[in-house]
Amino acid sequence: MSGSARRLLVGAATGALLLGLTTACGSSDSGSSDGTVTLRYAIWDAVQKPALQKSVDAFEKQHPKIKVKIELNAWAQYWSKLQTQLAGRTAPDVFWDHVAYFPQFAQQGVLADLTPYIKADKLDTSVYDPKLLTGWEQDGKQYGLPKDWDTIAQVYNKTMLKTAGLTQDQLGGLSWNTTDGGTFVKALQKLTIDENGKHPDEAGFDSKHVKQYGLALASPNGQTDWWNAATQNGCKLQDKAWGKWTIDQPSCVEAIQFVRDLRLKYHVAVPASVTNTPNGAALPQVMARKDAAVVWDGSWDLNAYQSSMKGNFGVAELPAGPVGKGTVYNGLSNALYTGSEHPKEAWELVKWLGSEESQKIIVAAGSVWPGIPTLNQDFVDVWKKQGVDVSAFSTEAAGTTTGYPLTTSSATYNVKVQDAFNQVWLGQQPAQKAAASVNEESNAAVK
Repeated sequence: MSGSARRLLVGAATGALLLGLTTACGSSDSGSSDGTVTLRYAIWDAVQKPALQKSVDAFEKQHPKIKVKIELNAWAQYWSKLQTQLAGRTAPDVFWDHVAYFPQFAQQGVLADLTPYIKADKLDTSVYDPKLLTGWEQDGKQYGLPKDWDTIAQVYNKTMLKTAGLTQDQLGGLSWNTTDGGTFVKALQKLTIDENGKHPDEAGFDSKHVKQYGLALASPNGQTDWWNAATQNGCKLQDKAWGKWTIDQPSCVEAIQFVRDLRLKYHVAVPASVTNTPNGAALPQVMARKDAAVVWDGSWDLNAYQSSMKGNFGVAELPAGPVGKGTVYNGLSNALYTGSEHPKEAWELVKWLGSEESQKIIVAAGSVWPGIPTLNQDFVDVWKKQGVDVSAFSTEAAGTTTGYPLTTSSATYNVKVQDAFNQVWLGQQPAQKAAASVNEESNAAVK
């Protein structure tokens, strides 16, 4: 997924309806007199660009009549620019797509169906994780090939964990419940210290003057915090893919309440006034400042932690909830724009980017997990050389997971949930009320 730590999907609301969009006209001609074609490839993560450039260089050697220009736009500007380009029929030939935008784009006809290309080239799609591949399907049509994947895990400060007398295995083996918080809350109490050296379970603990919190959570939509707790509590975010939201059900509300309690009842999590999106501190920043010992974050931020913590961090599985382990599992695709003037060449690029040869080049940089699961160990080995065991992410991917919701109402949901849940985390609105209002308004926007 994105290297952006913030995941500001509220931008989905901007230009959410590209009405009247057709694909009869494509972007400006990018051919040359000698028959060489130049393709435009849009991405948003600067961390991944060097590895992608190596992959593109290899592609161009194999396809001397095709040149590729990588267009980098930061996450905060990427979607608004892409939507403007799609409306003006000047979009890049190939671009990174996110599941939050896929339903909208598929509905508007701006994504090429790759099925005919796949059949013509007899491409073996069994190399991809089925959960990733089917996430880009609708009505029997394939709208992207898996680029990468991500899960959410516990990233921890090694020094802080050791000082509290905890190991990585112990951290990953914790569980929570809605009665007393379980072993997870007890461990976070050991990791939470006020300015007088007191822990939350000790007399005299001052919750208004905390020096170090056990945990930090932050997400504009739920992906890195309560969606995971919801999965661990048996909650389904939707009744089915492309269906209705169901976050007002008891199992979901209980998970939301638990995340709220970590801050406001148990006082073991960094206050929402510090981390609420969009203006709060990013999780890597919280860890770098040593405000918290543990964060729940996505694998896309590994390089950010390595840059600031220089190997003094580890990765453990998320705790188990009342029904067991669980995490959000997501991935990006490389999409082909229907308005491309060079669809055959663009397909060759999409096919290459999804190939084992290309993904090996990307994996070597250690920025994202590969879309081809047989290369997962290669990614683990890259990080082992840097002194970090990241296998918890892949262990989770093989277990119980919740896919990123497939819905045409993402734009509405992302706006409503951020406003309502920011209030929940601050204690300004009950969990049930927020869940019910977001659920109702999001479902009303389903097309």
